[in-house]
Amino acid sequence: MTAANAPSGLPVSPVLMPLDTSDHPMRRLLDFWINLPARLREDASHMRALTGLRGWAAFWVLLYHGWVFADKPRLNLSVGLFDLHLTPLVSMGISGVTIFFVLSGFLLGLPFAAWQAGLRQRPELGRYLFHRVARVFPAYYAQLVILLFVAYIVSGQIYITDASTFIRYLLMLFVPPPMGVTPINLVWWTLPIEFSFYLVLPVLAFMLRPARWWWLLAVSLGAMWGWRYLLITWLGDEPIPLRVYASYQLPGVFDMFGLGMLASLLHVHRDRVPGWLMPQVNFSRLAMLGGLLIVVAGYWLFDERQHYWANNPVFYLWTPALSMGTAAIVLAAASGSRFTEWLFGNRVMVFAGVVSYSVYLWHVPVMDWI
Repeated sequence: MTAANAPSGLPVSPVLMPLDTSDHPMRRLLDFWINLPARLREDASHMRALTGLRGWAAFWVLLYHGWVFADKPRLNLSVGLFDLHLTPLVSMGISGVTIFFVLSGFLLGLPFAAWQAGLRQRPELGRYLFHRVARVFPAYYAQLVILLFVAYIVSGQIYITDASTFIRYLLMLFVPPPMGVTPINLVWWTLPIEFSFYLVLPVLAFMLRPARWWWLLAVSLGAMWGWRYLLITWLGDEPIPLRVYASYQLPGVFDMFGLGMLASLLHVHRDRVPGWLMPQVNFSRLAMLGGLLIVVAGYWLFDERQHYWANNPVFYLWTPALSMGTAAIVLAAASGSRFTEWLFGNRVMVFAGVVSYSVYLWHVPVMDWI
C-alpha cells in the first residue's frame, strides 16, 4: 500500500508518505552518474588496465631490487642471431616509482578536472584527505609494528629509543636531514613524496582547465628543473644517496605528477582542448609510442649513468621523457585502448595491481631476510 491508494479516513503512516529526495545524497549521486558523459562512465570498465599498470610498476621495482641483491649481473637474452642487452631495462627499476606518481597525478586529478569542467561538484576536501590518509598510513603502520617486533625478537634490542625518532616515524618524515630520519625499510622514502602531492593537489586544481594546460606543464617542468638545479649546485660534492633523496623530493618529481594531471585534463576535456594538443589518435598506437619512449629512455640512462647525478642534460630530461611515455600509456588505457587492455587488463596483471602496495612495501625486507 502506498500513500496514493491508502483507504480514505485512515492516517497515512509516515513511512508510506512520499519522500522529497531532490536533495538526498543518493539522488545527487544518481543524477551525477546519469548526467556524466559516456567517456567518463566508461572509466569504470577501463580502470582495470590502470590497476594492471600499477601491478607492473610494483613488479618492476621488485625486479630491480632482486637484480641489486644479486650483485647486478649482466643480463643478455639470445634470440637467434640477436643478443638482446636487457640490463638497461632492469637497472631502471626506479621507473616503477615514476609510474606510481604519474598514475596518482592522473587518477586523483580526474575528479578535480571533472569539477573544473562543470561535470560535478568540487571534491570534498575532508573526505579526500581522509581517503588519502587511509590509503597510505594503515599498511605502513602495520608494517612498522611488525618490523620493530621482529627486530626485537631477533636481536633483543628496541630499534627506536627516543621520542623525536618515534615522532618522525609516525609522521613518515623520510626526508633529508636534519628534519628527516633514515627508514628501516628502503622503499619507505617514496611514501612522504606521494603524500606531499596529496596535500598540494587541491591547491593546483585550478590549472585543470583547457585554457590553462600550459600553466600546468610550465609549473610541472619549471619546478622540477629549478629544484634539481639548485640541489645539484649545492650538493654536488655530497654522496649520491643524499643527492637521490634530495632531488626526488616533491619539487624534483613534480614533472611526474604534473604530466599525470595533464593526462587527466586531456581525458576529461577531450572535446574542449585544441585539436593539435589532443588530435583524433589511435590510442593503442599512442600506448605503443609511450612504451617505446620508455624503452629508449632506459637505454639512454644506462649509457649516461655515470653523468646522471651531475649538471648534465640527462639529469633534467630523463624523468620528463619517462613520465611522458607513462602518461601516454595511462591516457590510452583510460580511453579504452585494446592494446593496454590486453597487456595490463588481464587477470594476472589486475591481481598484481590489487596487491601492488603490499608487494611494494614488503619485497625488500623479504629479500633482505632471504
